Amino acid sequence: MNTFKHFAGKRYEWLQFFLFVACYVLLDYSYFKIPVDVFINVIYYQGVVRVCADVINLIAPQEQVSAMHNHLLSSKADLEIVNGCDGAGVIFLLISAILVFPATIYRKLSGLFFGVGLIYVINLVRIATLYFTFAYQPAWFTLVHTYLAPTLMVIMASTYFAWWALAISNKRNEPA
Repeated sequence: MNTFKHFAGKRYEWLQFFLFVACYVLLDYSYFKIPVDVFINVIYYQGVVRVCADVINLIAPQEQVSAMHNHLLSSKADLEIVNGCDGAGVIFLLISAILVFPATIYRKLSGLFFGVGLIYVINLVRIATLYFTFAYQPAWFTLVHTYLAPTLMVIMASTYFAWWALAISNKRNEPA
């Protein structure tokens, strides 16, 4: 093996790693600079809580869930959505991975569009599940909220990224 190619390849891998970390840190830093009022009244209410309340009421109309600021409210539960409950950390991991992966801008944009959309939908399902857990099995809430749901979110994002990256790699290796 050519030592120079091996060294250059390792440097490129380290550069990709540092770019990935830098991208994630920048996104996370920017996220925490957003004012709390914007989160509660716009991002959480419009993008998460209202949508989750509609979904829950669609699948279980007897719940009569309402959305108020960053809370899902019913006679059985008051679930508060706070920083981190919006799936941002997982979305930032996925965005960072896609941005540093060697691909065309078109493939990156399509990967971002579908990946962020997928994580958004999965997060809505996660929050609806947390609502039902909190309302009907409160003893399970900490386990589901702290361990199971976040782990599944990361697994789903990682699986999507692996599928996306493999599809791009396969396209590169196809004969012209």
